[in-house]
Amino acid sequence: MMNIFFNLELLILDFFTAFGLYSFLFLILSIFIKKIALYQFDNQAKRFISFVGVLYIIFWVLGTIVYYIDCNPVEKSAMIDRMFGKYWFGIWIQPIFWFLLSQIFGIKFFSKNILIRIFASFFLIFSIERLVIISTSLHRDYLPSSWTIYRQLDIYPSNFILSILMKILIFILFVGLYTFIANKINQLRNK
Repeated sequence: MMNIFFNLELLILDFFTAFGLYSFLFLILSIFIKKIALYQFDNQAKRFISFVGVLYIIFWVLGTIVYYIDCNPVEKSAMIDRMFGKYWFGIWIQPIFWFLLSQIFGIKFFSKNILIRIFASFFLIFSIERLVIISTSLHRDYLPSSWTIYRQLDIYPSNFILSILMKILIFILFVGLYTFIANKINQLRNK
C-alpha cells in the first residue's frame, strides 16, 4: 500500500509540478525562440502529462481501494464518511481536478490557448490542498509564538532554484524517454 502512495506522491510532486514549471518556461522561451523542434517537444510533453494524469487517477483509485481493504472497521467507517459524507468534495475535488487538468492538454483548443495553459500550470504547481493550508494558517504566522518556526528550515534561494531546475530537467528526461518509447512502439506497429 505504501508503494501506491509513494507513486502518487512521485506523480504529484515530480511530474505535475514539473509540468507546471516547464509550461511557464516554455511560454517564456516561445516568445524568443520560434523553432519547430521546441513546439514538437511541447506536444510530446502535453501527451506525456495526459498519460501521467491517467496513471495518477488509476493509482489514486487503487490506493483508495487497497487502503479501504487494509483498514479496520472503525477506519473503514470513517473513510466512507469522509468520502461520501458532508464534506465529500474535500476528498474528491483534488484528484478529479488534477486528472481533468492533465487531460485538457489533449484537446487542441485548450492546449493552444495561453491563458488556459497558465491557469492549468498554476493549479498543477499549487494544489488546492496547499492553497487551503496557506490561507487558513496565514493568521498564525504573525503571532509571536510562531516567529521562530521557519528559522530552523534554512531555506536558501540557491537550493530552491536548484530544486526547480532539477524538477524541470527530470521532467524533460522523462518526456524524452516517453517519446522514445512511443516512437519505438509506432515503428513496431508499422512493420
